[in-house]
Amino acid sequence: MTGSTDNFMDGTAHIVVQAGSVRGGVHIKASPEQPLPLPRQLPARPWLLVGRDDEAAALDEVIRTGDLFVAAIDGPGGIGKTTLVLEWAYRHLDRFPDGQLFADLGGFGKGEPGPPPLTVLRGFLAALGVPASAVPTDTGAASALFRSLLAGRRILIVLDNAAVAAQVVPLLPAAAPAAVVVTSRQHLAGLGAGRVRRIRLGVLDRAGSAALLTENLGESVAGVEPAALNVLIDHCGGLPLALSIVAARASRHPGHPLSTMIDELGAAEAHLSGFDAGTESMRLQSVFSWSTSRLTPPQARAFRLVGTAPVAPLGQHAAASLLGLAPRRATVLLNELERANLLEEPTPRRYLMHALLRRHAGELAEEDEPTADRVAAVRRLTDSYLGTAYQADRLLFPYRTLVTLDHPAPGVSTALLTDESAALAWFSTEYDQLLALHRHAEQLGWWRHVWLLARLLDTYQHRWALLRDNVDTSRRGVAAAHALADRYAISLAERQLGRALTHAQRYDDARRHLNLALQAADDRDDTLAVAHTRHDLARLSSLVGEHDAALRHAREALRLYRDCGDPVGEAHALNRAARQLAELGDHQAARTAAQQALALHERNSDPAGSAATLDNLGHIARLLEQPDEAIEHYSRALADGGANPYLEAAMVEHLGDAHAAAGDDQRAGFAWQHALTLYEAQFRTAEARRVSNRILGLGGP
Repeated sequence: MTGSTDNFMDGTAHIVVQAGSVRGGVHIKASPEQPLPLPRQLPARPWLLVGRDDEAAALDEVIRTGDLFVAAIDGPGGIGKTTLVLEWAYRHLDRFPDGQLFADLGGFGKGEPGPPPLTVLRGFLAALGVPASAVPTDTGAASALFRSLLAGRRILIVLDNAAVAAQVVPLLPAAAPAAVVVTSRQHLAGLGAGRVRRIRLGVLDRAGSAALLTENLGESVAGVEPAALNVLIDHCGGLPLALSIVAARASRHPGHPLSTMIDELGAAEAHLSGFDAGTESMRLQSVFSWSTSRLTPPQARAFRLVGTAPVAPLGQHAAASLLGLAPRRATVLLNELERANLLEEPTPRRYLMHALLRRHAGELAEEDEPTADRVAAVRRLTDSYLGTAYQADRLLFPYRTLVTLDHPAPGVSTALLTDESAALAWFSTEYDQLLALHRHAEQLGWWRHVWLLARLLDTYQHRWALLRDNVDTSRRGVAAAHALADRYAISLAERQLGRALTHAQRYDDARRHLNLALQAADDRDDTLAVAHTRHDLARLSSLVGEHDAALRHAREALRLYRDCGDPVGEAHALNRAARQLAELGDHQAARTAAQQALALHERNSDPAGSAATLDNLGHIARLLEQPDEAIEHYSRALADGGANPYLEAAMVEHLGDAHAAAGDDQRAGFAWQHALTLYEAQFRTAEARRVSNRILGLGGP
């Protein structure tokens, strides 16, 4: 074997490295000599790190262990990964007395690809005192020499900006006490789950964002316009780079008000143009593009289309519909984007994109996706929500007048809901998204979608006492129905708005819209719609104290329901008539009608209707001065009524009234306090004030 021999120091030993020509073999032997110079390759220490105490503690925990673990810190571009690592390293230099090695692997950036592992190894070996002539030309051999030299050394290796695990693996030591910290925009799963501890870096919270911006601006600037500062923080979404860009821009013109930047940063049509401090690394669009330029065509399309979505986060079926793909294929793509830190998955199968990334994605979509394709994607998304909302609404109230959905476009996927609990859970999860889609559909003039979404939100909003929302969406539904010039839709929408206004105690407006609904139903000769509207007018008349009129409406509704063969409507009309008879003093007739209504509701398997009727029977028992019977009815109504906070609040109040009538002030107080909590949570101020007065003893039950 021919080769060369070079000498260098390892600790207190003199290392002789003989690089042979056969298979690049490397042979090491030691002799006493002076120690090697220590590598100190860390870049300059960051001047500021805020809001990363938890992540720094996690990094401490990884490195403190006696075994070799790789701390892999990943997150989107501009999140502050390198800043965290460098500041942490400088705080703990005493842990690594044998030196610190640093390499920028160039995985994400403008220009040429990052250096190959052999180039990085040559630099590391040179820093450790290995002459260039002794460095093997084979990556495997150079990596083996590197591992040998690190044996027993307390040295820190920082590998910044890795793109793939293959860049990192040859640079890893064999064992502790050497430590490795890697940063990447990707989740580097290829490093191996056993030895890698992942620390995902997320956005700063509001306090951290304020601290970063204030420290960069200086108190003298930040303190002048606190309102503008808060808006700028909102626009940056906790992204450290965005906050730093804003500060850099402000520092160029220290005399200019901060508020001058607000409109530019928040303008959706400007996308990210306002987040530009003049260099590539301080231009948000460029920094994001270093990530998106690496995407495959399917990944890039998925990223762009998610940026067009008017709602966030997106569930699995909504996202699949947006992309026009089967849910399984869409999930694969979305998971790939999540591993690239271009999406988050805060809960299983729900995907969220940072607001600034969404703006970047939207800009790319405008450039690369035809307008028709973007519109079709949002249409599929809306149809997905519409189809699932239709299921959910039917499960909550299967007796509603049916409406027909248009046939969904190819690529639309809907969630499968099996029972009322699943429907309530879906509505609760997707409620904000449904409201946003409703507004977006209105902006686009998709009037049928607007009308249908308003209708499908109605039952859920009523149950959960979302009264203001119910009025707002119902008004949009009325406007959409009139834009469609569809008399059937107008009749349903006007009645829904009248009912929503009744619950919101806006009785004059409610009467006007219910009369419009009645006129539309009469014009169409729609007997069932007339019956429904008469029933709603009976409720309204009762609430304003017009009990004779209420009884007439209820009896007319009852007659029409019987003519139509609608037992569910018949039961509700009977209960409404019973209430009016009770208010007019005919208690026995009221009880008989309510008992008939209860029997019908039970036969129809309508627990909400049964609960309302039991509540009415409790009211009649109280009027007959039979508080124990009233308590029994109210308790049964609460036990059997299902999830309906709107009705629950009233029934709990009534139960308190019955306990008070029975002389049990303690139970009355407990019930009223519960009712007060429910009313306050539902923003029903008049009811809350009434119950509060009862608790304070200022008013009688």
